[in-house]
Amino acid sequence: MFKIFTLLILCLWVSQGEAHRRVIIQPAADCDETSTYQLCQDFRDIRNLIDPNTLVYHISSGYFKDNEFRKAMDFIKTDQFQSVSQQLADSSAYQKLITRFSDAGVSTETIASISNIFNCLLISIPEYGDESEITELEMKPIVVSRTLQDVALNLVNAIPRSKLRQLIRQKLYESSEFANFYRVLRSSGFRRDVKKLLSAYTSRYPINVLKRNNIDLQKLFQYVSKIFDYGSS
Repeated sequence: MFKIFTLLILCLWVSQGEAHRRVIIQPAADCDETSTYQLCQDFRDIRNLIDPNTLVYHISSGYFKDNEFRKAMDFIKTDQFQSVSQQLADSSAYQKLITRFSDAGVSTETIASISNIFNCLLISIPEYGDESEITELEMKPIVVSRTLQDVALNLVNAIPRSKLRQLIRQKLYESSEFANFYRVLRSSGFRRDVKKLLSAYTSRYPINVLKRNNIDLQKLFQYVSKIFDYGSS
């Protein structure tokens, strides 16, 4: 379930097929495999509420100007990231979170691991014809973020609240699976289990490795919770 945290957030950031001038942000290579799952599409629909100009600015500026953000993005491409993601997914604490969703009738492929969540929502490295073009984006000045968590928070804050509430209400009405997912995610029992996951002995090593590479799961989960707390009660 942790995948949701990270995933939601940082895949909230990729607008499929969006390109400004010669600045291109492409979905992660494995994204197509997850896109067939409805929950992944739900996450992407939330992500796509972000203005494309804002999305491109934060991701591109962060990667080319901020070492901490670049380190996190580069780490996500490594075998070690896949390894610690699987270690976390195999832990009893993470499996307990997954069981909450499966028992509620939610297909859990998209959230079966942190790497799955990132594959669904996260982006690949931006490609530039000329890095200086980032200064040409026509938008209001934005404080340049330094970490993956900073970028995630800025993008969460960039989601229009009225559109978010409307989208969530629509999905709750149209999809029983999303409604079940939403109910579990917002439950006090689920959030208590997330805290246990973050502090569990078996989770300590993979979580610490992620943190050393500037991926803070606790903060990312807080931001995901913030998104869904704007929805209907």
